[in-house]
Amino acid sequence: MEVVLKKWTMDDKHILESICNNVDRQFLSNRMPFPYTEKDANWWLNMVQESEGKRGIFRAIVVDKEYVGNISVEVKDDVYIKDAEIGYLLISEPWSKGIMSEAVNQICNIAFSQLDIVRITGLVYKPNV
Repeated sequence: MEVVLKKWTMDDKHILESICNNVDRQFLSNRMPFPYTEKDANWWLNMVQESEGKRGIFRAIVVDKEYVGNISVEVKDDVYIKDAEIGYLLISEPWSKGIMSEAVNQICNIAFSQLDIVRITGLVYKPNV
């Protein structure tokens, strides 16, 4: 099994839309709209294009050439500017196969090499533990 983190492009809007509409939402924050529309995907991908490498690292999770999720590390503001927060989602079919462990390892390495941060934190929802 090959886990690859791919930069998002504007051409990926329908892939992003499909992923966001097919995740188990009970374990996600309420920031992501549902249903996730093409307009939502366009907004987010534009933000990613403007922020990539400056305010965050944003990647599609691709396993054996199939898009299965999203992962990002975003720099915080103000006195927390040296801190970044990780967030991710994975469609349910490939759960419990070590995909997210590998994706987290990869994106943390990228983030520490490209962003001016000293720490990456993550919020954990109790059902995800």
